[in-house]
Amino acid sequence: MLEAALLGLIQGITEWLPVSSEGVVTAVHTFAFDSSLDEAVAFSLWLHLGTVFSVLLALRGEIVQVARDAGASPLKPTRFVAFVVVGTLVSGAVGFPLLVGLNEVSDRFGALAMGIVGVLMLVTGGVQIAGRESGVRTRGDASLIDAALTGIAQGFAALPGLSRSGLTVAVLLARNVDRREALVLSFLLSVPASLGAGFYAALSDDVAMSGSAFVAVAVAAVVGFATIRALMAVAERVNFAYFVMAVGVSIVAGAVWQGLR
Repeated sequence: MLEAALLGLIQGITEWLPVSSEGVVTAVHTFAFDSSLDEAVAFSLWLHLGTVFSVLLALRGEIVQVARDAGASPLKPTRFVAFVVVGTLVSGAVGFPLLVGLNEVSDRFGALAMGIVGVLMLVTGGVQIAGRESGVRTRGDASLIDAALTGIAQGFAALPGLSRSGLTVAVLLARNVDRREALVLSFLLSVPASLGAGFYAALSDDVAMSGSAFVAVAVAAVVGFATIRALMAVAERVNFAYFVMAVGVSIVAGAVWQGLR
C-alpha cells in the first residue's frame, strides 16, 4: 500500500510538470521496487486514470461547457469543441501505434526523435523568453491547425521520456496562446488520452487489479487535483518559457543517455 501510494503521489505531481510522468513512475517502480519493465510501464499507464479524475474535478466548468456546446450544435461545433475533438483524434492516430509498438520504436528511433524534439523545444523556449509577453489567443480562437499540432505533440508523448504536458503547452505557447488558456487546453486534451492509456493498461496482464492499485489511483487523483490548482493559480505570473526550456533540456539529456546505452 505504501509503495502504491508513493507511485500515485509521483504520478499526481509529474503528470502536470515538464517531465515524463511515465518515465519517472516506471523508473521508480523498476529500480526501487524491483519489478519488471513491462509491469512498471503498465502500472504507470494505469495511474493515468487517477489524473483523469483530477482534471474532471479541477476543470469541471470547462468540461460542462464543452459538453453543452457539443450537444447544442453537434453539426456546427464551436472552435473550443472542435479543438478537443480534432486534437483527440490526431493524438490517438499518432500515439496508439507508438504505444502498441513501443519497444521497437524506442529501440530504433527513440533517441533521435527525443533529441530533435528537445532541441525544438529549446528553440521555442528561447523565442518565448525573447518575446517576454504572454500570448493573447484564447480557447475561442483555437483553430484546427492548433488542434492538429497539439494532437501530434500529445501523440508523440507515448514515447518514453517525452512530457505530454510539456509538449502540448509548448506547442500552444508557440501558437501565441495565453499561458493560462494553454494549460486549460492541454489539461482538457489529456482526458481522452489518459482514459485510453489507463484502460489499455487495465486490459493487459501486467497490472494486478488489487487494493493497492486502486489506492495508487486515488492518491494520483487527489495530488493531481492539488497540482493543477497550484499551476492554474500561478499561470499568469510565471513565464512558461522556462517551463518549456526545462522540458527541452530534460528531453535532450534523456536522448543522449538513451543513445549511449
